[in-house]
Parts: sequence; C-alpha cells; structure tokens
Amino acid sequence: MKVRHWIALGAGVPAAAALAMAISTFLPQRFETFRWPETGAKGFSPSAHAPEVEIEFLRCGTITIPEPIAVRGSLSLVPCTIAHSAVLVRHPRATFLYDTGLCSDIFSYLEDQSLFFRKTLANFHFVQSLRSHLVQQQLEPGELAFVLLSHLHWDHVSGVPDLPGVPLRVNRVEYDAARLGLYEARGGLVRRLMGENETELFDLDGPPYEGFRASYDLFGDGSVVLVPLPGHTAGNTGMFINRSNGPRLFLLGDAAWVSQHYLRPATMHPFIWSQVTGDDATARQTLIDLHHFANQHPEVAMIAMHDAALQEQFMANERENATTVELS
Repeated sequence: MKVRHWIALGAGVPAAAALAMAISTFLPQRFETFRWPETGAKGFSPSAHAPEVEIEFLRCGTITIPEPIAVRGSLSLVPCTIAHSAVLVRHPRATFLYDTGLCSDIFSYLEDQSLFFRKTLANFHFVQSLRSHLVQQQLEPGELAFVLLSHLHWDHVSGVPDLPGVPLRVNRVEYDAARLGLYEARGGLVRRLMGENETELFDLDGPPYEGFRASYDLFGDGSVVLVPLPGHTAGNTGMFINRSNGPRLFLLGDAAWVSQHYLRPATMHPFIWSQVTGDDATARQTLIDLHHFANQHPEVAMIAMHDAALQEQFMANERENATTVELS
C-alpha cells in the first residue's frame, strides 16, 4: 500500500506543477517603470495655428475575448472587444488612411490558411468592409492620397484589396524586416493582400519627439508626426495628430492592443503575446515608454488599433463636439 501511495503521489506532482504553471500565466508580471529624467531635445511642438483635422474610426470587424486573456493580471470577468479598424484622416493637405481594416473579400484570402490560424488570430465577426465604409463616406479609393500602414501584419493590410492603386506608405525599417520572412509567411498572405499597390518608404530620421527617440513630420508643419513604437514588429509606427478642432490624438498601431497594456502596464496572455510579438524585450520597453507618456499627458487621446472601447468613446466625443460647434 505504501508503494502505491508513493506512486500515486509521484504521479500527482507533475499534474499539480502543470496546473500551477497554467495559473501563473494569468498572474501579473512586474514591469520596471523607473525612468531617468529627460535630458534630450523635445523636437517638434504643435503649431499655435494647427489645422482642423477630421478623424473617423472605420470598424470592419470584432472579436470578443475574456479580459484575462486580453490583459494579463486582470481579474475582471467583463468581456473585452477587440476591433479590426481603419482610421480615416481628413487633413487639409491630404485625405488618407492609417491602416486598412478588412476588405470585402477577406475570407477568400484566409480560406487557404490553417484551421488553427483561422480559429485563433483570424477569428473575427465581420462587421463592414473598408469599401463599404468609403461609400458611406462618399469617397472613392482614388480620392485617398495614400495609406499609412502602422506595420505589416496581415490584419492591418487586409483592407488594401479594396483600395486599388492607392499608394502604401511604410516605415523602411518595417518593410526591410518584413521582407526577411513576414511578407511571405502563411503562403504569402501579406504579399497577396498588398497586391500591386505602389509601396513608398519613409524614414523616421527626425529629432526626438515627446520622449520618443526619433520622428518624421509628415507634412512639415507639426500637424502629423510619426514616431517609432517597435517590438510588436520591428517598425511599428505611431502617429500623433495635432489639430485645432479637437484633442491631440496618438495612434499606437499595435504597440498596445487595449489601453490597459500601457496604463498598468501589462501584456496580453503569454500565449497570445508570444504569437504576435516580434521582440519581447523591445515591446515591453515600448509599453513602459507609453506608460510614462500617458502619465505625463492625460490630455492626449492614446488609441490602439484594436481598442474597440476607446475608439467608440473617441467617436462619441467627436460627434458631441461637432454638435456643440453647430449649435454655437
């Protein structure tokens, strides 16, 4: 009996260890958020005569997941909605998109992908195609000056087939890194989605801006400034919009998926994080940088491209501001 007892106990130890390890993946991880005082140049400052810029998030798809999966360490049982969106920017100098949402034919591009991929990262509820959104906005694709892609993951270029002939602007660091593997991964999914559209590369070779190490002033007037937010991918690019008709906006690409990632800071569940993150250490440092910026600039709307809740809140505020202006 004693031998059986010890055998049973021995068999139970690995099972208990595995259970403990599984539970630990839902617990918060420590982030070192200490930061030395800023000593570098601040770079650009928003002009006192910033232009009026209209901004609209175009929701193309959603997926709802438990918040402890979306945010490691969260104890909330409230479901978290992840969005697939594009951002329409109407600037006096150009009307353009930041990322592209989903095209009308997206499922035909995904049908040859593995069942695992289609049931995990590519599992979403289709809401409305990018093309349909543009029709509602009374825009033809040809009226868009360009598309600025935050990075080259499939779900950020998936609206490109609805934009024939529209130039794609991509961070050179992102493009060069993607050509080493991502561009042709999953049967060339990203390459096929980007199609024959012309790709125009830009360099973030300007001075530091708002605590970020480099920048690119898109129009040369400080109204739209791009900054590097690496880690998720090598060249994930954030975009500041400085305008006179609403709050400053900071679009984060996928440096974070939801606001809790930079507010806590925290990652998503380790399994999802490992599937979508190119460089773990760099991505964590970027979250720390965003954490500090958020604490220093609560007046800036910081919105990630998968953060459905903040996108909806932002658009509600935009409608309220527009109504106030009409009544005044």
